Amino acid sequence: MREKLLNIKLNLFVIIILTIIAGMAGHYYLDNRWLGLIFVGLPLCAFYCWQQYAKIDEANKKIKTKHKNKYR
Repeated sequence: MREKLLNIKLNLFVIIILTIIAGMAGHYYLDNRWLGLIFVGLPLCAFYCWQQYAKIDEANKKIKTKHKNKYR
């Protein structure tokens, strides 16, 4: 499951566009534009931060396991 979530390409531009669209839809249908931020923007930002953290964590693991000297 983690590998599938890490394969989703997500950037901040997409998050901003989706949040604006959700805010406009929430304002049109429910007369509350904060719903777009609460239900779309915050979870997507948390998902993006988790992806970046996992990517950095895997890079650090790769560096720690890689030996530079073959005679060690």
